[in-house]
Amino acid sequence: MKTLLAAAAVLSLAACASGGAPGGPRVDWDCDGAAAFSARINNNGAAEVFAGGQVYVLPGVAAGSGTRYTNGSVEYWEHGGEATLNGAHGGPYNNCRR
Repeated sequence: MKTLLAAAAVLSLAACASGGAPGGPRVDWDCDGAAAFSARINNNGAAEVFAGGQVYVLPGVAAGSGTRYTNGSVEYWEHGGEATLNGAHGGPYNNCRR
């Protein structure tokens, strides 16, 4: 019985380590007009964007340059150390830098 409990504990910890982390670190963006937001890439490759008191989960889509994420209503685009966020509450978020 003790062996079974120990095995269950190890498996639980392994599950937490492999899938429990939310993803990469949050990046803070400061934009024109004192607007600001933050974003990170989660374990599924989608961007989690934190703006205007809301959280948006945006799947990655093809981009001509840089990286682009959108759900059809909100778009987060990053290229060369700059970003824009369109359609999110609390915007506009233009000319954003880390």
